[in-house]
Amino acid sequence: MKKANVEEAPKRVARIKPVSRAMAPDERYDANIDNILRAAAAVFAEKSFGLASIRDIAARARISFPRIYYYLRNKEELLYLISRRVFEQLVALAEARMSETDDPEERLRLFIRSHLEYHMSNLAEMKVLVREADSLTGRYAADITRLKREYSRICRRLLEAYAAHRNKTLDREQARILTSLLFGAMNWFYTWYEPARDYEQRGRIMDECFRMIAGTLSAR
Repeated sequence: MKKANVEEAPKRVARIKPVSRAMAPDERYDANIDNILRAAAAVFAEKSFGLASIRDIAARARISFPRIYYYLRNKEELLYLISRRVFEQLVALAEARMSETDDPEERLRLFIRSHLEYHMSNLAEMKVLVREADSLTGRYAADITRLKREYSRICRRLLEAYAAHRNKTLDREQARILTSLLFGAMNWFYTWYEPARDYEQRGRIMDECFRMIAGTLSAR
């Protein structure tokens, strides 16, 4: 079976559309891809990428095993599309939130909030991204690495701007380390977050995450 072309794969990423009328063929195609990607994320999160099978994913998506290959070429393409969509949605959400203000402190706070809100609403997808994206190979891996760097660069610039706002200076290595530490705190969120217990504390969780990194920068 031929591997997917990374140049073409992003075009298949689903876009959820309202279903208030009969859907055109392209819309049904996108809706089916979306359903398969959500099913795959749930299965990968439960079983791991290595142990999950296409049959498991087809069963979760309620689609026949042979028909799933009409939409996707292989399991690695599924992991790639899940990972790519997460980064695209994270960037879009962060940029929309940060466009509301020019204040460096508020922009950093909004970035942290948008990341954690997305994480809380997409626990399976984030678990797969954090735990399984390193299983990608070739151009799939290269494209996800590029997206990861772009998203990390947004965070690093926010940290540098906040530090400057506080009359502090971060050198390149300090900024890199603090960016990695912040993402470490936010991305391993799924290992302890329990919606039944922690959902009502979500605002407090976001505020504490901001205070953790802001306090470190302010104390320098």
